[in-house]
Amino acid sequence: MKNTEKQILEIAKKVLQDLNGEYYDEKNLVKITFNKNDTVARPFGAIIDTWTVSIDALFNNRDFLTISDETGEPLYYQNFNTLIAEIEKNSDGKYVTKN
Repeated sequence: MKNTEKQILEIAKKVLQDLNGEYYDEKNLVKITFNKNDTVARPFGAIIDTWTVSIDALFNNRDFLTISDETGEPLYYQNFNTLIAEIEKNSDGKYVTKN
């Protein structure tokens, strides 16, 4: 484990603020879990150590933010409909979903 839960929490706050802007609310962060040898959706089928941040979403659903333990960078955001959006940092240093 290269990152602590506290470090991942700070990364998650930044990513979610960038992605959700005015709709971001820190109280929606529910749980952070470390996953050793996790098989991830992006890059598809890769096996790496990750952190999963559970987020309360609309209509009592849950969204999930997956962060690499190796790099401390977000990999993807999965909403309750199982739609997956890859995340990257733009030239301004802001996290955005990849098109």
